[in-house]
Amino acid sequence: MISEKKLKDLRTAVPTNQESPFKIHELFFSVTDPKSNMTFINEIFERVSKFDHEEIIGQPHKLIRHPDMPRAVFKIFWDRLKADKPVAAYVKNMAKDGTYYWVKALAFPCDGGYLSIRLKPTSDLFDKIKDIYSETLQVEQAKEEEIGKRKAMEQSEEYLLELLKNEGFSDYEEFMWNALQQEMHQREEALAKTTDTTRSHTEEVPEALLELEPVLQELVISLNSLQDMHQDLVQYSDYILELARSILLLSINAQIGSSKLDQDDIALSVIAEQMGEQSIEGEEKLLEMKDNIQGVSDLVGMLNFEIVASKLQVEMTIDFMDEIAADAYVGKKSTITADKSIELLYDAFLPRLSTIKNGLGELPNYLKKLLTNVEEIEKFLLILRLIHNTGKVEIARLNDDSNSFHTTIQDLLEEVTTAQEHLDKLTTLVHKNKKMGEQYTDRQQDLNALISELQEHAHASSDASEGDE
Repeated sequence: MISEKKLKDLRTAVPTNQESPFKIHELFFSVTDPKSNMTFINEIFERVSKFDHEEIIGQPHKLIRHPDMPRAVFKIFWDRLKADKPVAAYVKNMAKDGTYYWVKALAFPCDGGYLSIRLKPTSDLFDKIKDIYSETLQVEQAKEEEIGKRKAMEQSEEYLLELLKNEGFSDYEEFMWNALQQEMHQREEALAKTTDTTRSHTEEVPEALLELEPVLQELVISLNSLQDMHQDLVQYSDYILELARSILLLSINAQIGSSKLDQDDIALSVIAEQMGEQSIEGEEKLLEMKDNIQGVSDLVGMLNFEIVASKLQVEMTIDFMDEIAADAYVGKKSTITADKSIELLYDAFLPRLSTIKNGLGELPNYLKKLLTNVEEIEKFLLILRLIHNTGKVEIARLNDDSNSFHTTIQDLLEEVTTAQEHLDKLTTLVHKNKKMGEQYTDRQQDLNALISELQEHAHASSDASEGDE
């Protein structure tokens, strides 16, 4: 029977400095209703929290909240969920006996509430976050005495976000996806070294689900390379915008300089006019490349989350099916059934797999577009070199009044030379990542076949579940 104990009767332990351990391959799984009351937990959650299943079901998540956690973190967490957005956060929890355990929590809105999966954090960033939380908590507690809990929580949220900016993250969303990707990369590398690949699974686990797990594992590990490419491209994107502005400014200076020349020096006026025309055309090409780089950036951000989230959900589904088959919950009741929990997991990751499949196909296309951009900009730079050479010849005939024009022409050559160097590096970068794009095309085909099989299995399971009701 679901426990009717009050929260205050269950939270009687005093926090200790002892950890409630769990292993890196283990995942927590829980489902809550819209009010954050737990309606389902898996065996690992129950074991590490040290609450009996009957005690914890029906209770709010704050039952396991540790006093070392800043309230600001939970404000961010629930603000995102209530806005129908997924969220990830480092959380320190307290077990029934006062011991603690840290998790990296990933939560999503789902049918009738929220689904949460937690893994063991092990990245270098995790150590920094513990210090950031401690500092934020001190500020929060000091503010509570001055302005009350609600306003203190709002101000400590601002303080926390400022500390994250100091670590190089523009906002919480950028931080949480980077952190999640780092944790998953560490975890997958560790599992690749320790996991027993011969471990058996219940026959209830569809073969397509078992085949999907290593595909997603490979994609998770590839995210580091994808992130490196993204960071390099962003640097080029910033330079491209500066180049477009610089060439436009040089063309304006050239036209101003040419207006002061004698009528006999009409050739320089023509050159200045050509610079103006080319700067406009060149700016369009440069901005098109910048847009394509932004497209890659958006794609990387999307793939980062979708791949990590899907890997966790698929792994959790497999483990949960094994757990159910082993009768881990015999005699234990929940407000939702095991079949309903599996249905929620399927509903969570199947749409993500389709998003990943489509995204993987977009990357090679973006790389092709960037190579086309490079070719067009190389032609643009070639024309600018010709303009420079022509201008240099004409300047040799002129007197000292042409010094300003001479400086402009010389600056143009320097910009072109620097731009060519950047362009060569960008070309090398794109070619280097073409192989990754080709591998993603292969994974896209794998996913397409597996998605079809899993959709059939999900429909069959749903029909069987309805038939049993």
